[in-house]
Amino acid sequence: MQERPLRHAYMIIAHNNFPILEKLLAFLDSENADFFIHVDARVNDLDTERFRSIPQKSSVTFVDRVTVSWGHYSLVECELRLLRAATAVGYDYYHLLSGVDVPVKSREYIENYFRGRGGANYINLERQVISRRNMARVKYYYPLQKWNIRNATLRRVIREATIAAQRIVGVDRTKKYPGFVFQKGTQWFSITDALARYVAEREEEIYDKFHDTYCPDEVFLPSMVMNSPYRDTLLPFVENGKHKNCCRYIDWSRGSPYTFTDADYDELIGAGPDYLFARKFDYGANPRVVDRLFEHFST
Repeated sequence: MQERPLRHAYMIIAHNNFPILEKLLAFLDSENADFFIHVDARVNDLDTERFRSIPQKSSVTFVDRVTVSWGHYSLVECELRLLRAATAVGYDYYHLLSGVDVPVKSREYIENYFRGRGGANYINLERQVISRRNMARVKYYYPLQKWNIRNATLRRVIREATIAAQRIVGVDRTKKYPGFVFQKGTQWFSITDALARYVAEREEEIYDKFHDTYCPDEVFLPSMVMNSPYRDTLLPFVENGKHKNCCRYIDWSRGSPYTFTDADYDELIGAGPDYLFARKFDYGANPRVVDRLFEHFST
């Protein structure tokens, strides 16, 4: 008997660079996949029907939109809305992508990559044990993150002053959760149906532990997994693996993260067998590398 193909949910968080989103929908279109999309509520004149019309085989679902602030819980809310919508349908794997991700493998390769992997979950951890600096993300309160202050210097000064004041009075949010192991990784993942449902069903717990923390999108999922029965489904830790364990090719050594250009084309098409997507890209500044990658992996 022929083994059935895996079903995939591509969950995409987008706020700009919509030509890349259009290309993603066309490239990943398949009878084995559907799309779930969140677009920042600040985006005006969003033509959802135009995006829905791009795939010929996959369905496209837009989840209710929230206003996203960098480093704020609103990013976690985006992910939870996407997970709730996708798990209501049910898939074998759930992939969180940004609207500036580009595949570095063919559609068929991506779909087949997860077959026979024994239910592994692809989440990249920064370290084997969370650093003291990153523990500060959950130890203190960051109530001003929601204001989306654009000036990075002012944002940092306010954040450091807030932390200093809390240190003086002995604030430590983590004392409320004895025995809970916090961990930090990347926001992007490819996870199984079982883990996706485990996370989606714990919205109240996630809100309690990570609301008013700093950049919780990089902390909440790794932390939830490390305190769950799915801890042993993660791949062995890889030091400086450019996010290999979540199948994303991301370079933090040249940027925050680095934005790939056409000069990086050979590097990207030569990414190792465990990298399925790369980020990030700016179609307005460097469209050629995006177009070349989509063309190369479509043939």
